[in-house]
Amino acid sequence: MTDNLDTPAGGSDRNDTADAGLWPDEVDRAILGQLRDTYVLADPPPAELDERVRFAIALENIDVEVARLQEDLLIGSGARGEDRTRTITFDCDSLTIMITIVDLSDDRVRLDGWLAPAATRRVELRVAEPSVDGGAPRVVTTEDTGRFVFDDVGHGLVQVLVHPVEQTEDEPVPTVVTPSLLL
Repeated sequence: MTDNLDTPAGGSDRNDTADAGLWPDEVDRAILGQLRDTYVLADPPPAELDERVRFAIALENIDVEVARLQEDLLIGSGARGEDRTRTITFDCDSLTIMITIVDLSDDRVRLDGWLAPAATRRVELRVAEPSVDGGAPRVVTTEDTGRFVFDDVGHGLVQVLVHPVEQTEDEPVPTVVTPSLLL
């Protein structure tokens, strides 16, 4: 018995060399289309996804260090908790940023933050939409302990940028940016 190298594994004598390497074919496209439709129905992307992505990447200074989300805790959300606070920690090679978001009345929040290592730095709260404080970024300077506060902030999509107060040529300090947060 001789082996035919052109015979498919299923044993058919049909020669499929004309279709070899053509992927995706009609059947593949139909299957992938059905999978896409299923995922769109079962777990559709957020309506504002495009705006969030544009906001996240639209930084004037591209020379930044991106902090990674390390921890996100919701505290006081039980039946007896009066205040709801959310503590988020970001980390990168040069800096750790801890932010506590405290719900205030009238759909407003307060952001209490700390930098480690502690240093005097300029912290910018960048907002994505005009509904959050008129769309204007807010800037504060940290205390010597690395503490900062943004009081009376509206709900919406924000980013925190930590800038050096002074830049020295001996030790350049990068601007650090967090991922977008939904307040």
